[in-house]
Amino acid sequence: MQPRIKLTQLCVVSITISGLLLFSVLAMSLSQIQYAFSQSAINSTASKANENSSKEVDLINIHTSPSKLKVPSKFEVGATVVNKSPGTLTFSAGVCDSPLSAKFLNNVVIRYTQGCTTSSPPFHLKPGDQVTIAGPSSGTIYQAFAQGQTKATAILNYQSENGHAATFTKPFEFTINP
Repeated sequence: MQPRIKLTQLCVVSITISGLLLFSVLAMSLSQIQYAFSQSAINSTASKANENSSKEVDLINIHTSPSKLKVPSKFEVGATVVNKSPGTLTFSAGVCDSPLSAKFLNNVVIRYTQGCTTSSPPFHLKPGDQVTIAGPSSGTIYQAFAQGQTKATAILNYQSENGHAATFTKPFEFTINP
């Protein structure tokens, strides 16, 4: 009878440890996911930045890449930056960094992974010039998780000619297919 009690105790301990291990793994993997529908499309700070900088910069042709998204596609956001100011605008642009990001009101999950650790050289956009860029930066993944019309806000971070950091935001919409 003595060995039987020890075997039962061993089984209980093993099941308990297995359960704790499974819970820990699930908790760690879920903590790396940020659901974008919990973010507001435009906050008051971004709106003020948009009003102030709209004389300096504009985002046109905002789109997803690939253009035809299906669940569970991973994608980027692209846009053309137009310098409407009389001075040069500066932003980071390269393999690791992007000045373009987005917030999504629904249907998209944002995942964070280990990205590049190298910084990109600054890109200078002269007055009247335009350039097409893509985001997000390395280490950020946009993934469609539900179908439907999706509202989002494109966010451009840059520096004006006087070196002041600025942010420009612009809403856009796109469709995710089943």
